Amino acid sequence: MPGSTETPRVIGGLGAFALVAGSMLGIGIFLSPPIVAGLVSDPRVFLLVWVAGGLTALAGAVACAELGTMMPEAGGDYVFQYEAYGPSVAFASGWVLFAAIFCGSIATMSVGLCTYQLPALLGIDLSGPVAALPWVGPVSGAQAAALFLVPVLTLLNALGARPSARAQTVLTALPIALLALWAAWAVARGGAGAPEPEAAAPAALTLGALVAAYNAVYFAYSGWINVIYVGGEVQAPQRNIPRALVLGTVAVTALYVLLCLGFIRVLGMPGLAGAGEAGAATAATVGGEPARLLLTVLIACALLASINATVLGGARVAQAMALRGAIWSKLSRLDARRAVPLRALWLQAVLSCLLILSGRFDQLYVMVSLAMVLTGTLTVGSVFVLRRSRPTAQRPYRATAYPWLPGLYVASSLLVIGVMVQRAVSGEPDAWYPLLGLGLFGAAYVGHRVLR
Repeated sequence: MPGSTETPRVIGGLGAFALVAGSMLGIGIFLSPPIVAGLVSDPRVFLLVWVAGGLTALAGAVACAELGTMMPEAGGDYVFQYEAYGPSVAFASGWVLFAAIFCGSIATMSVGLCTYQLPALLGIDLSGPVAALPWVGPVSGAQAAALFLVPVLTLLNALGARPSARAQTVLTALPIALLALWAAWAVARGGAGAPEPEAAAPAALTLGALVAAYNAVYFAYSGWINVIYVGGEVQAPQRNIPRALVLGTVAVTALYVLLCLGFIRVLGMPGLAGAGEAGAATAATVGGEPARLLLTVLIACALLASINATVLGGARVAQAMALRGAIWSKLSRLDARRAVPLRALWLQAVLSCLLILSGRFDQLYVMVSLAMVLTGTLTVGSVFVLRRSRPTAQRPYRATAYPWLPGLYVASSLLVIGVMVQRAVSGEPDAWYPLLGLGLFGAAYVGHRVLR
């Protein structure tokens, strides 16, 4: 019906799985391993850090599976925090999520794809300016391509959740399957460019290095939460949401560990630490140009899947906020034919494009990284709050190993927050920048309390 706010459940189990796995899989698995290898030189500890990161993501996933089946509706974090902490905390999280994290992620990934993968595939240089706009200045070819990509993916989502989920499934299945084969091949071919085991003894491991390594891995696993934003459109949510969260997280964790093992086998720990980007270095060592080209295609598909999932989920946060009167109420209205929040989708596209034009999207993403960890911690913490405040509520799925696994996620996230704050306080260059994200969260919270 025109003006309806009730979404049809059209996303099946496979589409829900693809939203989780596709959101997690990104460039982080190729950029973070060299950083971690530079901090942790023992390959066994290196792999254990990646396993620990996957376990932390799984701990958050089982907590959100309980919340997602308890409240299977659009909005995810915003809805859960609204019920657990009240409207002001939820508003602060929702505003930071939609305006900064989702739009900033869309802008960052789109420009990244058009800066690195697209030129490599097309053999053209997109770094130079192609236009000059009033109040903006020069616009690079990569920015122009990103300004085209965002509306295209928004249009795909405007066609309905079903075609978007189908595209998500294809864009996720291809890189996962082929990256697993590529990683297995790298493990089998390993040793060609790696140093002999005696060449370099592992350096002494310090607690600070271990925590810094875990911090890098923590962000490489982000994205596992995305299916909860479309909980109102998932078929049989009591079954499909937990399966998608758990199986998607486990699948990506297994893939990440296999890839890291391949990096070690081919490059060795010293070679990996100096690689800069692990995938390209590994491909150049054992596969040459064909392997590099294949890897570029797979990374491009993975980034497209992640951008598509972000477009799909971000609009649902705005929709949920509008339903509860936190922002413009018309953002909650669904298109009469496609049953999607068109206004929210296109507002998100406009904000993302403005960030692309500003050239400050990457700084924004860094700025809100701390707030992103905080919102995730508050969401998982909602499990504890709602177990006490709503003990009789229906919970089709109860978090596995409660309270230990959800507690592990909260403790790990607080550790990451503590490390980031400590770096800022110690005067490390640019480390203070994420504190601005906490300020944005706090300003939104105080502003909502005052205006209420």
